[in-house]
Amino acid sequence: MQAEIITIGDELLIGQTIDTNSAYLGQQLGSIGISIARKTAVSDKESAILSAVAESFSRVDLVIMTGGLGPTKDDITKKTLCQYYQCGYRRDEAVLAHLEALFASRGRLMLETNQVQADLPALCETLHNAVGTAPGMWFDQAGKVLVSMPGVPGEVYHLTEERVIPKLKVKFPLPTVEHRTLVTLQKAESLLSRQLESFEASLPPHLSLAYLPSFNMVKLRLSQVQQGDAVGSEGDIDLYFDRLQQAIPEDVFCLGDIDPALYLSNYLIKNQISFTTAESCTGGWVAHRLMQAPGISAVYPGSMVAYANEIKSAELGVDPEIIATHGAVSEACALAMASGVRRKFGVDLAIATTGVAGPGGGTKEKPVGFVYIAVATQNGELCKSFRLIGNREQIIQRTSNAALWMVKQLLKMPTDSAA
Repeated sequence: MQAEIITIGDELLIGQTIDTNSAYLGQQLGSIGISIARKTAVSDKESAILSAVAESFSRVDLVIMTGGLGPTKDDITKKTLCQYYQCGYRRDEAVLAHLEALFASRGRLMLETNQVQADLPALCETLHNAVGTAPGMWFDQAGKVLVSMPGVPGEVYHLTEERVIPKLKVKFPLPTVEHRTLVTLQKAESLLSRQLESFEASLPPHLSLAYLPSFNMVKLRLSQVQQGDAVGSEGDIDLYFDRLQQAIPEDVFCLGDIDPALYLSNYLIKNQISFTTAESCTGGWVAHRLMQAPGISAVYPGSMVAYANEIKSAELGVDPEIIATHGAVSEACALAMASGVRRKFGVDLAIATTGVAGPGGGTKEKPVGFVYIAVATQNGELCKSFRLIGNREQIIQRTSNAALWMVKQLLKMPTDSAA
């Protein structure tokens, strides 16, 4: 089954607000066998909304709409949907009670403009929004469903998971969808694809492999879609997922649809491996990614951002002669930073980065994107150079992923579904 998404708001069209809701909705709907055929962004104008809805329903039977449900005059979605469905309003007393309780709990006076949010199109079914003031709306006319939700991401997530997905499963005959995902680092999508040609050729019709690349990371998602009693025995996806891992054993970083930094953090916590970082070109980004895991304080005492050569020497103990002879962007400097910061914080593991993130500062010998990463423990060390591509932000992201990959190499970490 296919659906279309319509996002409403001038702020989306001028780039003032980035649309993250559509990506989330695509993931959630895809998990129950509904694929997104098209996404449309329109302005806060009745004509634009009416045209978008009509066009979408000419192609699909399910439209998901976000935005335009606030209490201000520019939020015209309800009014426009009343016009589209040729109906008036009804006051939902349950929504009004929720609003009164919500405003009272916040110590705020509820204005008449807030009360109006309880007035909904007569033909819609209310989707209770427990985390916000604007309820969602479910329209089901002539076999076609339109779902309208506010644009606030947290409210979209709540309504989708608690209200919309359950109703869609009842309304439409959806296939059974299962996914298995693994994460690879440091190998290009094209090289993985070539390596997996025979594996993909062996897949039965109800299984498919997707490549999801991002900053020298590629997630491989194996999907199984079965409609009713379609051919495909239970367990097929696990059998082929094992074969996928066997086809690229050296490239798998971890199993599951998980941020590799979170996987590594959980591994360090579980195994009580304390760590720190000394970062130059990444400005603390490696540490930022690793400290997202709950409980990380048990193994992470702190870290250093050392851009200036004087700081590298004074705080990390890098011999000035190393910098004078080899430069700050060098294997010798990266190794000295790693060993120095490990001693400074008294930890088991240290990660150091030094390089040219750009956009300026590059030379012929050390161009923008040239980076050294060092990883050190009391039992050994590893240092590698990388030529990374992209703008400054992308180079920093790629450097952090390369650092994660190096830690796994040095620690000889297993490839588990959960660290």
